[in-house]
Amino acid sequence: MKNFLITLGVALAACAVAFGVFYAINDQPALRLAARDGDAMAWLRAEFRLSDAQFADVKKLHDDYSVRCGEHCAAIMAAKQRVAPAAEIAALEKTCVEAMTGHFDRVAALLPPGEGARYLAMVLPRITDFDHNGAPTVQVRP
Repeated sequence: MKNFLITLGVALAACAVAFGVFYAINDQPALRLAARDGDAMAWLRAEFRLSDAQFADVKKLHDDYSVRCGEHCAAIMAAKQRVAPAAEIAALEKTCVEAMTGHFDRVAALLPPGEGARYLAMVLPRITDFDHNGAPTVQVRP
């Protein structure tokens, strides 16, 4: 019985150490935190392991596009508020989706080789049924 308890204690300690090492070297905590907080840039940096230079390029692209994105959202929301014709709202939403798709394509081109396609596979479905009440987020959908 004494050897069993010692063996059990050593096994539990080894498991705890292995878990601690895995947790410490894994980027998942940063990734989960970014997604939980809706921080798209932190999520992008953690998910695709961007270098400082890559992140700076993507951030500049994002900052430049955010003004245009805000204008699109404001135009759509204003049209909905004044109860514009459905065709007008649909045209504004189409323009928004096309602009977002172009932006996502430009971001994908800045990612490490092979990661652009994975990025597009993650973000493009989010604009399929997008409600145009603000920028898409990285928060997990229910």
